[in-house]
Amino acid sequence: MKGDIRKALDYLNASQQRATYDAIKSYLGFGTFDKIDWNEILGPNRQYTSWVVNKKTGMPNGFKPADLHPDLMVNEEIITKGRQLLAAIEEFDGETGAAESAAPKVEVADCHGNNAAVMCPNCSKAYLISGFLNKGVRSCPHCGKSKAVFAEVKAEWEALHEDDVIDSEQESSRLIFKKEWLGYDVWVTFSEEDTTYRYPHDQLLQTFISRLGIIEGTKSWDHDGIYSFPRLSGEQKKMLKRYIIEVRNVPEATQAAETGFELPEIKTAKKAEDLED
Repeated sequence: MKGDIRKALDYLNASQQRATYDAIKSYLGFGTFDKIDWNEILGPNRQYTSWVVNKKTGMPNGFKPADLHPDLMVNEEIITKGRQLLAAIEEFDGETGAAESAAPKVEVADCHGNNAAVMCPNCSKAYLISGFLNKGVRSCPHCGKSKAVFAEVKAEWEALHEDDVIDSEQESSRLIFKKEWLGYDVWVTFSEEDTTYRYPHDQLLQTFISRLGIIEGTKSWDHDGIYSFPRLSGEQKKMLKRYIIEVRNVPEATQAAETGFELPEIKTAKKAEDLED
């Protein structure tokens, strides 16, 4: 037997169930005489871990009153055996999985970049979910009876809007920013003269706004959602220097190349006697 302490603590908290240190020890696969560093396994004293208790006292060792869960004593029963705890966790996992699979799916209202808006099928209220927060999983904040997984939400949205999905690699004839590219991790490639650049759209946009104080507040950006630069200034070239991916060598212009013929070279005399000849 080798269990997962996170699963055990999740079960104890959800079920408001206490378990002894020995039960946890056995569930985790330790032997009877193995020494355990409970601070390492459980972490700092807090309500989440206060369900692991001493068999004699029914209370966790060394906890202050503020660290105890307020419902710690609601259930008089205490799990004292590792196998008993394992069976309870497996049953809990099965019930949770069945409930989640039977629950109606959330409706995707919108998805942009790493954020999405979904509609709860239970209370019909909308809420936001982020791919960056809580491992991309969020329960309905209104009723708690539905759960959205960002990866699934995004996949469903992209399947329904396949033609609208923004390509992460874009090409342009100039330096350009577009609102429709925001949040899609877009990289833009363009060339000016003999230099080709490839820049991260969102990151460079924020740099231009903060350092140059341009773009925001203009009609083209606020109303049309687009802002471009026909030619790069010296300052802008410096800001884009790190994003250069190619510099082409342009051959130096010569008279022969431009006119088709070349004037003979005129030699100058170095000494007076050379002039007499």
